[in-house]
Amino acid sequence: MTDAALHALPKVELHCHLELAFRRSTLQSWALAKGMTVAHEAEFNREFLVTEPMADLPAVLHKFLNTRDVIDTEEKVEQLTYEVCEDMHLESNVRVLELRYAPSFLLDAHANMDADRMLEAILRGIRRAEASYPMAVGLIGLLQRIKSVEDNARWCDWILERKAHFVGLDLADDEVAYPAQPFAPLFQKAKAQGLGITVHAGEPNVPGAAENILIALDELGADRIGHGVQAIQDDSVIDRLVRESVPLELCPWSNVLTQAVPSLAAHPFRRLMECGVRTTLNTDDPGVMNVTLMDECNNVMNHLGLSLENLRQCNEWARQASFIPQDRIDAVWPKSQP
Repeated sequence: MTDAALHALPKVELHCHLELAFRRSTLQSWALAKGMTVAHEAEFNREFLVTEPMADLPAVLHKFLNTRDVIDTEEKVEQLTYEVCEDMHLESNVRVLELRYAPSFLLDAHANMDADRMLEAILRGIRRAEASYPMAVGLIGLLQRIKSVEDNARWCDWILERKAHFVGLDLADDEVAYPAQPFAPLFQKAKAQGLGITVHAGEPNVPGAAENILIALDELGADRIGHGVQAIQDDSVIDRLVRESVPLELCPWSNVLTQAVPSLAAHPFRRLMECGVRTTLNTDDPGVMNVTLMDECNNVMNHLGLSLENLRQCNEWARQASFIPQDRIDAVWPKSQP
């Protein structure tokens, strides 16, 4: 099958972290302006990219923090947002895009930045992209497990006070050391106020990881599961996902890089799909992981034998699962598909 036929397929991206979805040339120019030695490709890759399975978490975190240090003004946030949307559409024909971000992540490093000004910058970037391309873009607020319940309660309230600008709420960071249960009341509150709920759960390859998926569903009211790749470890979890039509936001290349799975060929994407799980295909951190949604499509086709029809089904499930209002999706979705 040709790349043109694959590109022509309208796509949905549900799981993309805005702060780590930079355009390489832009981030490189910002880093050079700050005096970083990243003029050569190898230097840039060393400081910012994760391109092979992670040997240890600190080395990877260093690259995430380098990225954070460079995104230090609201103007950069607006440009970042616009370029993420533009690249998603031009490179992969993404029509429905959900971007998630943690206001606390950038603000922790940049006292000069303000949460409301940053939100306004993101919204400007989204509006520019939607005016330029047939795209519907939604914003998910992200709470960080590594922060206290009190901190997250403040951010949850901040998001809910501005819920006209958000379609969902997410919980991310280390699910092994920081259980989700303490944050359940915040997610139940957000759900009661109409936000869609997605939770990072069942990602790392550790014993019992699949249980975190059930906690996300039962205690946090998750509508979708971020990653959920370890569901394959537990038939009862798979049965639950199938019975309740809960979509998984799967990110194959990210799962390889984080060693959630040993290889693309070993990824359970196809097995989960054949079990009846609603599998969706996503990039996670396309900037730092140097991956596009087209790359991910090729990954599952070349390594797992998925067909174009399989991918069309995954995008249909993703379209149905999006938290973006249906009328906005309908306005940008092709009436007749290739």
